[in-house]
Amino acid sequence: MRSSKGQSLVELGTAFIVIIPLVLVLLNGAFVFLGATLNDSVCRDAARAAASGPPSRISPGVPRERAKSVIKRVYQSGLPMKVRETIEISETILDVPPDSTGGAVDGQVTVGTTIDVYPLYTLWGAGPLTMKAKHTVPITYVKPASQNPQ
Repeated sequence: MRSSKGQSLVELGTAFIVIIPLVLVLLNGAFVFLGATLNDSVCRDAARAAASGPPSRISPGVPRERAKSVIKRVYQSGLPMKVRETIEISETILDVPPDSTGGAVDGQVTVGTTIDVYPLYTLWGAGPLTMKAKHTVPITYVKPASQNPQ
């Protein structure tokens, strides 16, 4: 009768050769999915923040700062993925009501973000995976009427 102890070790070693790369591929896939989801969520939230106050025509630079503040909160996370602080932002303003009457500003804001995902391992020394997201939301700002009647 032969001992099967050696055969079991060979089978275990062979199983690890198959299982370990498979687990790494699944973890990398999970990181890529998480990175894409995170970037989409951050982009949507940044677009909503940029559109929630006065547009650049009324307060120059303010929508960009509101969007950047959302991204800075996420940029400091400890995940192996980083949303870039540089963003693309554009506004399409169709109508700004006069100062005397005030009213809702008609237009939309488009924000684009980029994320770099650093997987657990890369083949052939490839760098981080880069993904982009873009969201467009309507401006929700209501301009107050002027306090000085003319």
